[in-house]
Amino acid sequence: MKITPKVDDARFKRKLNQQIREQPRQVQIALGRTAEFLLGLIRKRTQKGKDADGNTFKKKYTPEYKEFRRQKGRQVRFPDLNFSGQMLSNMTQKASPKQAILFFANKFQNVKAVGNQKKRPFFLIGDREQKTLINFFGKELFKQNKLRWVQEKT
Repeated sequence: MKITPKVDDARFKRKLNQQIREQPRQVQIALGRTAEFLLGLIRKRTQKGKDADGNTFKKKYTPEYKEFRRQKGRQVRFPDLNFSGQMLSNMTQKASPKQAILFFANKFQNVKAVGNQKKRPFFLIGDREQKTLINFFGKELFKQNKLRWVQEKT
């Protein structure tokens, strides 16, 4: 999944592009921190059995799989895509000044995630999350610029 800052406001877009040109490292750090924040959001809501829009996953566990999970001591009330914890903990990100990419570092975990994504879409950005991410990115970029300004003054 790629996170690329997209802006409708032309004036703001020019300002963001200027930031990317003049301070690519600060933008990259802010995007990386925003991506890490998003990974945390995805983990939290997935462990609660919710999709990107906050709705519970529509497909429930089959009775056979539910019994298997129960025997292994796992919760069975709702699908949480968490049996061993390896898939969700394998999510990571890579940021550049223009985008951040979220992915699964391990090939096997990636295959598991693709299968889960087909049944229960979890690796998405919801409408509400989008606004939260934009605000988070703005705050992080402001922090980076403030730190840069302080470093230049000393």
